[in-house]
Amino acid sequence: MKRFGETEVLKAASVHVRPGQVTVLLGRNGSGKSTLVRCALGLEAAQNGSVIWRGDATLNPRLARMAREGLFFLPDRGLAVPRQRVETHLETLRAAFPRSEPPPNQDPLDVAPFVRSRIWQLSGGERRRVELTLALLRDPVCLIADEPLAGLSPDHQSRTARALREAARRGAAVLVTGHEVELLLAVADEVVWIVAGGTRVLGSSEQAWEHPEFVGQYLGRRRPRDSPLSAAASAPAPVAASLARHAPVGVPQRGAAWLRRAVRVPLPVAASVAVIWVMLRVVLAALRGAVPLPEEGGATGSVLVGEVSLPLVAVCVFLAWIDQRRRGEASWLANLGIGPRGALLLWAGTCLSLEILAVVTSAWLR
Repeated sequence: MKRFGETEVLKAASVHVRPGQVTVLLGRNGSGKSTLVRCALGLEAAQNGSVIWRGDATLNPRLARMAREGLFFLPDRGLAVPRQRVETHLETLRAAFPRSEPPPNQDPLDVAPFVRSRIWQLSGGERRRVELTLALLRDPVCLIADEPLAGLSPDHQSRTARALREAARRGAAVLVTGHEVELLLAVADEVVWIVAGGTRVLGSSEQAWEHPEFVGQYLGRRRPRDSPLSAAASAPAPVAASLARHAPVGVPQRGAAWLRRAVRVPLPVAASVAVIWVMLRVVLAALRGAVPLPEEGGATGSVLVGEVSLPLVAVCVFLAWIDQRRRGEASWLANLGIGPRGALLLWAGTCLSLEILAVVTSAWLR
Protein backbone atom coordinates (compact mmCIF):
# COMPACT_ATOMS: atom_id res chain seq x y z
CA MET A 1 0.00 0.00 0.00
CA LYS A 2 1.24 3.47 -0.88
CA ARG A 3 -0.34 6.84 -0.14
CA PHE A 4 0.65 10.37 -1.08
CA GLY A 5 -1.17 12.47 1.48
CA GLU A 6 -4.83 11.50 1.24
CA THR A 7 -4.43 9.91 -2.18
CA GLU A 8 -4.10 6.14 -2.16
CA VAL A 9 -2.08 5.23 -5.25
CA LEU A 10 -1.47 1.52 -4.58
CA LYS A 11 -3.83 -0.74 -2.67
CA ALA A 12 -2.91 -4.34 -3.43
CA ALA A 13 -0.33 -4.30 -6.21
CA SER A 14 2.39 -6.83 -6.94
CA VAL A 15 4.52 -7.97 -9.86
CA HIS A 16 6.73 -11.04 -10.27
CA VAL A 17 9.81 -10.98 -12.49
CA ARG A 18 11.24 -14.35 -13.49
CA PRO A 19 14.66 -15.25 -14.94
CA GLY A 20 14.66 -15.60 -18.69
CA GLN A 21 11.39 -13.71 -19.15
CA VAL A 22 10.27 -10.19 -20.06
CA THR A 23 7.44 -8.90 -17.88
CA VAL A 24 5.66 -5.79 -19.14
CA LEU A 25 3.85 -3.56 -16.65
CA LEU A 26 1.20 -1.42 -18.35
CA GLY A 27 -1.24 1.19 -17.09
CA ARG A 28 -2.44 4.72 -17.59
CA ASN A 29 -0.41 7.76 -16.56
CA GLY A 30 -0.66 8.14 -12.81
CA SER A 31 -1.83 4.57 -12.27
CA GLY A 32 1.21 3.81 -10.08
CA LYS A 33 3.63 1.93 -12.36
CA SER A 34 6.70 3.93 -11.39
CA THR A 35 5.56 4.12 -7.77
CA LEU A 36 5.28 0.34 -7.55
CA VAL A 37 8.77 -0.08 -9.02
CA ARG A 38 10.31 2.55 -6.74
CA CYS A 39 8.69 1.02 -3.65
CA ALA A 40 10.08 -2.39 -4.62
CA LEU A 41 13.57 -0.88 -4.85
CA GLY A 42 13.37 1.08 -1.60
CA LEU A 43 13.36 4.46 -3.35
CA GLU A 44 9.86 5.17 -2.01
CA ALA A 45 8.62 4.16 1.43
CA ALA A 46 5.43 2.10 1.25
CA GLN A 47 2.93 1.97 4.11
CA ASN A 48 3.09 -1.84 4.04
CA GLY A 49 4.29 -4.66 1.84
CA SER A 50 7.41 -6.74 1.32
CA VAL A 51 9.88 -7.49 -1.45
CA ILE A 52 11.21 -10.94 -2.34
CA TRP A 53 14.67 -10.68 -3.92
CA ARG A 54 16.48 -13.86 -4.93
CA GLY A 55 14.32 -15.92 -2.61
CA ASP A 56 14.65 -13.73 0.48
CA ALA A 57 11.81 -11.54 1.74
CA THR A 58 12.57 -8.10 3.15
CA LEU A 59 10.56 -5.19 4.47
CA ASN A 60 13.42 -2.78 3.86
CA PRO A 61 14.73 -3.16 0.28
CA ARG A 62 17.89 -1.28 -0.73
CA LEU A 63 18.70 -0.59 -4.36
CA ALA A 64 22.45 -0.42 -3.72
CA ARG A 65 22.52 -3.84 -2.07
CA MET A 66 20.47 -5.41 -4.85
CA ALA A 67 22.66 -3.69 -7.45
CA ARG A 68 25.74 -5.32 -5.97
CA GLU A 69 23.96 -8.67 -6.32
CA GLY A 70 23.09 -8.24 -9.99
CA LEU A 71 20.16 -5.83 -10.35
CA PHE A 72 20.17 -2.74 -12.55
CA PHE A 73 17.48 -0.06 -12.38
CA LEU A 74 16.96 2.24 -15.35
CA PRO A 75 14.78 5.15 -14.16
CA ASP A 76 12.67 7.14 -16.60
CA ARG A 77 15.29 9.91 -16.45
CA GLY A 78 18.37 11.07 -14.55
CA LEU A 79 20.59 7.97 -14.55
CA ALA A 80 23.67 9.40 -16.28
CA VAL A 81 25.66 12.13 -14.52
CA PRO A 82 25.40 15.36 -16.60
CA ARG A 83 29.00 16.55 -16.12
CA GLN A 84 30.66 13.22 -16.85
CA ARG A 85 31.65 11.96 -20.28
CA VAL A 86 29.97 8.97 -21.85
CA GLU A 87 33.27 7.06 -21.88
CA THR A 88 33.69 7.71 -18.14
CA HIS A 89 30.37 6.02 -17.47
CA LEU A 90 31.34 3.04 -19.60
CA GLU A 91 34.76 2.65 -17.97
CA THR A 92 33.28 2.95 -14.48
CA LEU A 93 30.65 0.31 -15.26
CA ARG A 94 33.27 -2.12 -16.56
CA ALA A 95 35.46 -1.58 -13.50
CA ALA A 96 32.57 -1.88 -11.05
CA PHE A 97 31.18 -5.11 -12.53
CA PRO A 98 33.86 -7.12 -14.34
CA ARG A 99 32.76 -10.29 -16.06
CA SER A 100 34.40 -13.07 -17.98
CA GLU A 101 31.89 -13.05 -20.84
CA PRO A 102 30.85 -9.67 -22.33
CA PRO A 103 27.43 -9.12 -23.92
CA PRO A 104 27.25 -10.00 -27.62
CA ASN A 105 26.73 -6.41 -28.79
CA GLN A 106 28.88 -3.75 -27.12
CA ASP A 107 27.12 -0.83 -28.86
CA PRO A 108 23.49 -1.80 -29.47
CA LEU A 109 22.24 1.80 -29.81
CA ASP A 110 25.09 3.52 -31.68
CA VAL A 111 26.55 5.69 -28.91
CA ALA A 112 30.10 5.47 -30.30
CA PRO A 113 29.85 8.80 -32.24
CA PHE A 114 29.43 10.80 -29.03
CA VAL A 115 31.34 8.63 -26.58
CA ARG A 116 33.71 11.51 -25.70
CA SER A 117 30.88 13.99 -25.15
CA ARG A 118 29.58 15.00 -21.76
CA ILE A 119 26.05 13.95 -20.92
CA TRP A 120 24.75 17.51 -20.70
CA GLN A 121 25.86 18.12 -24.29
CA LEU A 122 23.57 15.38 -25.65
CA SER A 123 19.97 15.65 -26.75
CA GLY A 124 17.25 13.90 -24.77
CA GLY A 125 17.14 10.95 -27.16
CA GLU A 126 20.93 10.58 -27.23
CA ARG A 127 21.08 10.71 -23.45
CA ARG A 128 18.44 7.99 -23.26
CA ARG A 129 20.44 5.83 -25.67
CA VAL A 130 23.49 6.18 -23.42
CA GLU A 131 21.49 5.19 -20.34
CA LEU A 132 20.01 2.18 -22.15
CA THR A 133 23.48 1.15 -23.31
CA LEU A 134 24.72 1.27 -19.71
CA ALA A 135 21.81 -0.91 -18.58
CA LEU A 136 22.43 -3.46 -21.33
CA LEU A 137 26.22 -3.54 -20.91
CA ARG A 138 25.75 -4.20 -17.19
CA ASP A 139 24.34 -7.56 -18.34
CA PRO A 140 22.37 -7.80 -15.10
CA VAL A 141 20.71 -10.74 -13.42
CA CYS A 142 17.60 -8.54 -13.13
CA LEU A 143 16.88 -5.47 -15.26
CA ILE A 144 14.10 -3.05 -14.29
CA ALA A 145 13.53 -0.39 -16.94
CA ASP A 146 11.01 2.40 -16.37
CA GLU A 147 9.74 3.63 -19.77
CA PRO A 148 12.95 2.74 -21.67
CA LEU A 149 11.45 3.50 -25.10
CA ALA A 150 10.29 7.05 -24.34
CA GLY A 151 12.05 9.72 -26.41
CA LEU A 152 13.64 7.31 -28.88
CA SER A 153 13.23 7.19 -32.64
CA PRO A 154 11.24 4.23 -34.05
CA ASP A 155 14.44 2.50 -35.18
CA HIS A 156 16.07 2.78 -31.76
CA GLN A 157 12.84 1.71 -30.09
CA SER A 158 12.92 -1.49 -32.12
CA ARG A 159 16.60 -2.02 -31.33
CA THR A 160 15.96 -1.52 -27.62
CA ALA A 161 13.06 -3.97 -27.65
CA ARG A 162 15.25 -6.58 -29.34
CA ALA A 163 18.03 -5.93 -26.83
CA LEU A 164 15.61 -6.45 -23.93
CA ARG A 165 14.52 -9.72 -25.49
CA GLU A 166 18.17 -10.73 -25.87
CA ALA A 167 18.87 -9.87 -22.21
CA ALA A 168 16.09 -12.24 -21.18
CA ARG A 169 17.44 -14.91 -23.52
CA ARG A 170 20.78 -14.67 -21.69
CA GLY A 171 18.99 -15.44 -18.42
CA ALA A 172 18.05 -12.01 -17.01
CA ALA A 173 14.73 -11.27 -15.36
CA VAL A 174 13.43 -8.18 -17.19
CA LEU A 175 10.66 -5.82 -16.05
CA VAL A 176 9.63 -3.01 -18.41
CA THR A 177 7.05 -0.25 -18.17
CA GLY A 178 5.83 2.06 -20.91
CA HIS A 179 3.08 2.95 -23.34
CA GLU A 180 4.55 1.67 -26.63
CA VAL A 181 2.06 -1.17 -26.69
CA GLU A 182 2.87 -2.89 -29.99
CA LEU A 183 6.61 -3.09 -29.33
CA LEU A 184 6.34 -4.02 -25.67
CA LEU A 185 3.72 -6.71 -26.19
CA ALA A 186 5.79 -8.13 -29.07
CA VAL A 187 8.62 -9.00 -26.66
CA ALA A 188 6.54 -9.75 -23.54
CA ASP A 189 6.33 -13.17 -21.95
CA GLU A 190 3.88 -11.90 -19.34
CA VAL A 191 1.70 -8.79 -19.24
CA VAL A 192 0.63 -7.17 -15.97
CA TRP A 193 -2.00 -4.44 -15.96
CA ILE A 194 -2.10 -1.95 -13.09
CA VAL A 195 -5.51 -0.35 -12.59
CA ALA A 196 -7.47 1.07 -9.66
CA GLY A 197 -4.52 0.64 -7.30
CA GLY A 198 -4.16 -3.07 -8.01
CA THR A 199 -2.54 -5.35 -10.55
CA ARG A 200 -3.96 -7.99 -12.86
CA VAL A 201 -1.85 -10.64 -14.53
CA LEU A 202 -3.19 -10.90 -18.08
CA GLY A 203 -0.89 -13.69 -19.25
CA SER A 204 0.82 -13.72 -22.62
CA SER A 205 0.66 -10.98 -25.24
CA GLU A 206 -2.02 -12.86 -27.18
CA GLN A 207 -4.14 -13.17 -24.05
CA ALA A 208 -3.68 -9.46 -23.31
CA TRP A 209 -4.90 -8.49 -26.79
CA GLU A 210 -8.02 -10.59 -26.20
CA HIS A 211 -8.76 -9.33 -22.68
CA PRO A 212 -11.98 -7.27 -23.04
CA GLU A 213 -11.47 -4.91 -20.08
CA PHE A 214 -7.81 -4.27 -20.91
CA VAL A 215 -8.64 -3.57 -24.54
CA GLY A 216 -11.61 -1.37 -23.73
CA GLN A 217 -10.21 0.63 -20.81
CA TYR A 218 -6.53 0.92 -21.75
CA LEU A 219 -5.91 0.09 -25.40
CA GLY A 220 -9.00 1.90 -26.64
CA ARG A 221 -10.14 -1.06 -28.73
CA ARG A 222 -7.06 -0.95 -30.92
CA ARG A 223 -5.94 -4.05 -32.76
CA PRO A 224 -2.29 -5.08 -33.09
CA ARG A 225 -0.49 -4.18 -36.28
CA ASP A 226 2.20 -6.28 -37.88
CA SER A 227 5.22 -5.87 -35.62
CA PRO A 228 8.84 -5.90 -36.77
CA LEU A 229 9.59 -8.01 -33.71
CA SER A 230 8.69 -11.57 -33.04
CA ALA A 231 6.68 -12.32 -29.93
CA ALA A 232 8.14 -15.80 -29.73
CA ALA A 233 10.52 -16.03 -26.80
CA SER A 234 13.92 -17.55 -27.33
CA ALA A 235 15.12 -20.26 -25.01
CA PRO A 236 16.68 -18.50 -22.01
CA ALA A 237 20.21 -19.17 -20.92
CA PRO A 238 20.55 -21.05 -17.63
CA VAL A 239 20.35 -18.76 -14.61
CA ALA A 240 23.54 -20.21 -13.16
CA ALA A 241 25.39 -19.28 -16.34
CA SER A 242 24.01 -15.75 -16.08
CA LEU A 243 25.27 -15.41 -12.51
CA ALA A 244 28.68 -16.80 -13.44
CA ARG A 245 29.34 -14.02 -15.94
CA HIS A 246 29.82 -11.39 -13.26
CA ALA A 247 32.80 -12.61 -11.25
CA PRO A 248 36.43 -13.07 -12.26
CA VAL A 249 38.01 -16.40 -11.33
CA GLY A 250 41.08 -16.69 -9.14
CA VAL A 251 42.62 -14.62 -6.38
CA PRO A 252 44.82 -12.40 -8.63
CA GLN A 253 41.86 -11.60 -10.89
CA ARG A 254 39.66 -10.77 -7.90
CA GLY A 255 42.35 -8.54 -6.46
CA ALA A 256 42.79 -6.66 -9.73
CA ALA A 257 39.03 -6.32 -10.11
CA TRP A 258 38.74 -4.97 -6.55
CA LEU A 259 41.46 -2.42 -7.23
CA ARG A 260 39.82 -1.24 -10.47
CA ARG A 261 36.48 -0.89 -8.69
CA ALA A 262 38.06 1.04 -5.80
CA VAL A 263 39.72 3.46 -8.21
CA ARG A 264 36.64 3.97 -10.37
CA VAL A 265 33.74 3.95 -7.87
CA PRO A 266 34.45 5.05 -4.25
CA LEU A 267 37.67 6.98 -4.93
CA PRO A 268 36.00 9.74 -7.02
CA VAL A 269 33.35 10.13 -4.30
CA ALA A 270 36.05 10.43 -1.66
CA ALA A 271 38.02 12.87 -3.82
CA SER A 272 35.02 15.18 -4.20
CA VAL A 273 34.45 15.35 -0.45
CA ALA A 274 38.22 15.84 0.10
CA VAL A 275 38.06 18.96 -2.07
CA ILE A 276 35.19 20.24 0.06
CA TRP A 277 37.18 19.54 3.23
CA VAL A 278 40.22 21.45 1.93
CA MET A 279 38.01 24.42 1.00
CA LEU A 280 36.46 24.42 4.46
CA ARG A 281 39.89 24.31 6.08
CA VAL A 282 41.11 27.21 3.94
CA VAL A 283 38.05 29.27 4.85
CA LEU A 284 38.50 28.40 8.53
CA ALA A 285 42.15 29.41 8.44
CA ALA A 286 41.25 32.68 6.74
CA LEU A 287 38.66 33.43 9.41
CA ARG A 288 41.16 32.69 12.15
CA GLY A 289 43.71 34.86 10.40
CA ALA A 290 46.30 32.05 10.55
CA VAL A 291 47.52 33.40 13.90
CA PRO A 292 49.87 31.46 16.25
CA LEU A 293 48.08 29.14 18.65
CA PRO A 294 48.30 30.35 22.29
CA GLU A 295 49.20 26.94 23.69
CA GLU A 296 52.10 26.61 21.32
CA GLY A 297 53.77 29.85 22.41
CA GLY A 298 54.19 31.43 19.03
CA ALA A 299 54.19 28.46 16.71
CA THR A 300 53.28 29.46 13.19
CA GLY A 301 49.71 28.63 12.28
CA SER A 302 48.65 26.96 9.02
CA VAL A 303 45.69 25.40 7.27
CA LEU A 304 46.51 22.07 8.96
CA VAL A 305 46.40 23.35 12.53
CA GLY A 306 43.99 22.51 15.28
CA GLU A 307 42.29 19.56 16.94
CA VAL A 308 39.83 17.26 15.24
CA SER A 309 36.67 19.26 14.63
CA LEU A 310 33.54 17.12 14.56
CA PRO A 311 31.35 20.11 13.60
CA LEU A 312 33.60 20.68 10.60
CA VAL A 313 33.18 17.00 9.65
CA ALA A 314 29.41 17.37 9.92
CA VAL A 315 29.44 20.49 7.74
CA CYS A 316 31.67 18.73 5.23
CA VAL A 317 29.28 15.77 4.98
CA PHE A 318 26.29 18.08 4.57
CA LEU A 319 28.00 20.00 1.76
CA ALA A 320 28.97 16.70 0.10
CA TRP A 321 25.29 15.67 0.14
CA ILE A 322 24.31 18.97 -1.47
CA ASP A 323 27.08 18.55 -4.04
CA GLN A 324 25.88 15.06 -4.92
CA ARG A 325 22.35 16.32 -5.50
CA ARG A 326 23.73 19.14 -7.62
CA ARG A 327 25.74 16.72 -9.72
CA GLY A 328 22.83 14.28 -10.10
CA GLU A 329 24.93 11.27 -9.05
CA ALA A 330 22.61 9.47 -6.62
CA SER A 331 20.89 7.15 -9.10
CA TRP A 332 24.12 6.25 -10.88
CA LEU A 333 25.99 5.52 -7.63
CA ALA A 334 23.11 3.38 -6.34
CA ASN A 335 23.34 1.23 -9.47
CA LEU A 336 27.07 0.92 -8.80
CA GLY A 337 26.35 -0.34 -5.29
CA ILE A 338 26.77 2.87 -3.26
CA GLY A 339 23.50 3.92 -1.65
CA PRO A 340 22.76 6.85 0.67
CA ARG A 341 24.15 5.04 3.70
CA GLY A 342 27.28 3.98 1.87
CA ALA A 343 27.85 7.50 0.58
CA LEU A 344 27.32 8.93 4.08
CA LEU A 345 29.88 6.56 5.58
CA LEU A 346 32.32 7.31 2.77
CA TRP A 347 31.96 11.07 3.20
CA ALA A 348 32.24 10.92 6.98
CA GLY A 349 35.18 8.52 6.86
CA THR A 350 37.05 10.67 4.36
CA CYS A 351 36.50 13.92 6.27
CA LEU A 352 37.37 12.33 9.62
CA SER A 353 40.51 10.72 8.20
CA LEU A 354 41.66 14.03 6.76
CA GLU A 355 40.99 15.75 10.07
CA ILE A 356 43.06 13.18 11.96
CA LEU A 357 45.81 13.38 9.36
CA ALA A 358 45.84 17.17 9.68
CA VAL A 359 46.21 16.99 13.47
CA VAL A 360 48.95 14.36 13.30
CA THR A 361 50.82 16.29 10.61
CA SER A 362 50.50 19.53 12.59
CA ALA A 363 51.82 17.86 15.75
CA TRP A 364 54.74 16.32 13.85
CA LEU A 365 55.69 19.65 12.24
CA ARG A 366 55.80 21.33 15.65
